[in-house]
Amino acid sequence: MKRCIFLLSLLIFSISLFSQNDTTIHKLNPVEVKTKKSSQPSTSTVSLQVLNSEYLTSIPAIQVSDAVKYFSGLVVKDYGGVGGLKTVSVHGFGAQHTAIFYDGISITDCQTGQVDLGKFSLNNIEQIALNNGTADDIFVPARCVASASSIRINTKRDSLIHQPIHLSVNFKGGSFGLVNPSILFESRLLRNKNSKQPLISSSLFFDFMYANGEYPFTLHYGGINDSTSSEKRSNTEVRAFLSEANVYVDFNSHSHLNFKFFYYNSKRGLPGATTFYNLSSSQKLWDENAFGQVQYENHFNTKFSYAFNGKFNYGYQRYVDPEYLNSAHFLDNRYVQRECYLSNVFRYMPHKIVSIALSNDFIYNNMSSNISNFVYPERFSFLTVLASHVNYKFFSATASLLNTYVLNDSRVGIAGENLSKFSPSVSLSFKPMKDESFRIRMFYKNIFRLPTFNDLYYREVGNVMLKPERTNQIDVGVVYEDNYFPSKIFFNISLDVYYNNVKDKIVCIPSKNLFIWSMINYGRVNMMGIDCNTSLIYPMLKWLTLELSGNYSFQYDVDVTDPNGKTYLHQIPYTPRHSGSALLVLKTPWIHLMYSVQVVGKRYALLENIPSNELSPYTDQSIALAKDFKIKNHLLGVKLELLNIANVNYEVIRYYPMQGRSFRVELKYHF
Repeated sequence: MKRCIFLLSLLIFSISLFSQNDTTIHKLNPVEVKTKKSSQPSTSTVSLQVLNSEYLTSIPAIQVSDAVKYFSGLVVKDYGGVGGLKTVSVHGFGAQHTAIFYDGISITDCQTGQVDLGKFSLNNIEQIALNNGTADDIFVPARCVASASSIRINTKRDSLIHQPIHLSVNFKGGSFGLVNPSILFESRLLRNKNSKQPLISSSLFFDFMYANGEYPFTLHYGGINDSTSSEKRSNTEVRAFLSEANVYVDFNSHSHLNFKFFYYNSKRGLPGATTFYNLSSSQKLWDENAFGQVQYENHFNTKFSYAFNGKFNYGYQRYVDPEYLNSAHFLDNRYVQRECYLSNVFRYMPHKIVSIALSNDFIYNNMSSNISNFVYPERFSFLTVLASHVNYKFFSATASLLNTYVLNDSRVGIAGENLSKFSPSVSLSFKPMKDESFRIRMFYKNIFRLPTFNDLYYREVGNVMLKPERTNQIDVGVVYEDNYFPSKIFFNISLDVYYNNVKDKIVCIPSKNLFIWSMINYGRVNMMGIDCNTSLIYPMLKWLTLELSGNYSFQYDVDVTDPNGKTYLHQIPYTPRHSGSALLVLKTPWIHLMYSVQVVGKRYALLENIPSNELSPYTDQSIALAKDFKIKNHLLGVKLELLNIANVNYEVIRYYPMQGRSFRVELKYHF
């Protein structure tokens, strides 16, 4: 039965590469390749935040997880150190509700549903965007619609029009043994001299990172007035290697074919929680991830477009605990997961202001392990989206309907329940005043997240009868931006008010006794909040430009499961009521000065909001100096960063202290 389904899926999603019409000759200028569509937060019908390459080079960040902290409404769960696990939560939704897309195709983990953003280096990133709801671009795979929010990571690609090769070498080093060299090499293999010759280019990217991570911290043995001691984090060494190869084929201005091959390998120590006098840890974690993906896009004319996406993903994880309390006093668990992904997207534009798209995705996941009595689960998923977008003068609207059909199976034991569900989404934006850059936007989205393989099958805890978590999102926002001449001042501000809820929330609670727990659909959470984002570019003098950006978030995310329960209307764990960040950049012809600050209010480590569960608020400030030297086509740059300048001792996750004051040096060369 499985083979029949798989073969049928391949037939449904098989593609034909349409040939070009040889009877028509097009005289084309040299093609300037732009694979990423520029996001426009001011005109989007949903809440959209974008960090471009210039912003990414200004903030004190080395990984994608460092950069996304500057998004409003987003919380990074950081376990400390360069090698610590880093996942995200948007508007109180768990990490499983946020999809991560890497150059248009999703990064997934069918075991936990969480993606570690700490493994992606910023040295090859062009843009990072956060979407709440469904984006306006409907010419995308169905998977782009199947989550409450999404983070889209786009890598760098040079057009290679004016030069046949491009080389970028970057080195970062700093406190706690940090060494991070990287190299990006791009080359033009074939130039598009006329319409019959495609433009073929390629890129290679390598990134290596090492850190011993042995930073000092203050250990508190009780309350504020209790005793403390100065300690140093141990078992924190991390080695990570990332490589990526791309081949781009641009047949002409409207037909493209891209190949990507990605490999990541890391070995890290897991320092564990700093609970009183127990500071030792010996656990190790190995991660290996490799995938290949292909993307083909053809805009046949002004009315018809077609896109194909395909990917095969392999993930390996090994966890070793040499002090585990079992009969062998040793634990060595190994997990392998695989994914096959195929997608077709068709778009038809009956009128220049109306577009209709139909996308079909097929996803196959399976997982294996060396654990005894492992169930060897597998999942077949079929996603179909019918979407429409209207853009007329001062009005824009997007609507979509997603159908999800899931078949679960397992080699051992009982498999999880199958699923068939429809999920609607609608959004709109309009400009009430003709001569003002002021827009009002709003959206509604109904979506869900499937139970992960851990939720369904993890030893005695898993529950194969789990239902998906169901969510509803409502958002109303305003956006204003303008350029003021002749002073050339640019100003932008956006404000969004939202209400979300989660039903059938999957939680782990004791079942038979305190030592036997079970996953059940029990929880229910309401989220209400405000996101505010603003930016200003002000040329103060001919030689001095000020750039200022900031955001603020208010999140009232509370448990509403049981009106008689102890945690009713209590803030959910690790979600601050108030948070924000700001970046100030002063640019001169001689040097750039940057100052950034992140402010996070108090949070709670557990659902019950009592003083013993409280985590103190904190402020993290950093400064940086940067200078670039340009010599013809060569660029040399140096950047000095001083992080956490106030040496604040704080925790994002309880018992996992963050680094105090530290420094980084960055050297770069571009040709």
